[in-house]
Order: sequence, then structure tokens, then C-alpha cells
Amino acid sequence: MGALVSILLSVGAPILAGILKSKGGKGGAVAGDVIEAVADRLGTDATPKAIEDAYKADPEIFTQTVRTIETDYAAIARAGAEAHMAYIELAKSDRDSADLLTRVWRPMNGFLFPVGCLIIIATVCVMLLSRIPVDASVLPLIGIVVPVMTAWAGVVGYYVGQRTKEKTREPA
Repeated sequence: MGALVSILLSVGAPILAGILKSKGGKGGAVAGDVIEAVADRLGTDATPKAIEDAYKADPEIFTQTVRTIETDYAAIARAGAEAHMAYIELAKSDRDSADLLTRVWRPMNGFLFPVGCLIIIATVCVMLLSRIPVDASVLPLIGIVVPVMTAWAGVVGYYVGQRTKEKTREPA
């Protein structure tokens, strides 16, 4: 793959070369996507060797094709960065909101909901794995906590859904 990276750098495609050099993230999946995109546009097999052969056969066509793909990937990267920045701005506006619920719902639920789930899991594990008999008075507590946590999950899910609609709605 090193020769392909060198070729991409020589024809002015640093983004594609960087993706291949870093193996493209999760298991090389993005690098594989790059190789497939280049091979597809060149009409060759999706292997580094076939792409290198296409370069040797016609460097001019190869350069034009790769630069087109490079531009497409750059546009996708910019769009992703813009979406991420928009989310950061939304989180900042939530943090700075005058409404108490809007300001605290993320950190509160991000902390308390997992704690509640861990309490349930720990209680069930103690009951199942310990030789210490569990007091019968704990069982009704579990009967109360599980439905409360289920309702809480529903409320959090609904609120997140409403915030998502609010975030994705076109401005008036």
C-alpha cells in the first residue's frame, strides 16, 4: 500500500493518501472505501496493485480521476465538520439556557440514569450470586425501582426525540 500512498501524494491527493496511510480507521474500512472508489472510477479491480497499474498505464487520466475523488472526500469531510460544530453550538446553547430543565437535563440524566441502572444490576447480582439471603423487604423495592427506571427511560427518550425534532426543524 506504500507505493499507492506515494502515487496519491505525487498526483496531489493528500487526503486520500492520509486515509490509506492511517489504514482508514475502524479495521481499515475507510481505506477499503477509498480503494474501491478509486478503482471504480478508473474501471480497475479494487486492489492497490491494479490501481498502481492504472497509474502506470495513463498517469494523466489517473491524476484527473483521483483529484475529483479527493475533492468529493474533502467536501464530505467539511460537511461532517460543519455538522459537528453545529451540534457543539447547540450543546453550548443548552448549557447557557435560562430554562433550568434545558440547562441540566443532559448532565443530570447522563449521571443519574446509569447510576440507577447499576443499582438495579448490583441488586440482582447480589440476589443471584450471594449466599447471603436477601431480605424479603428488598423485593418490593425492586418492583418499584424497575418500573420507575422504565418510565424514566421513556421520558428521557421522549425528551431527546423532541429536542431532535427541534434541532432538525428548518428555521422560521
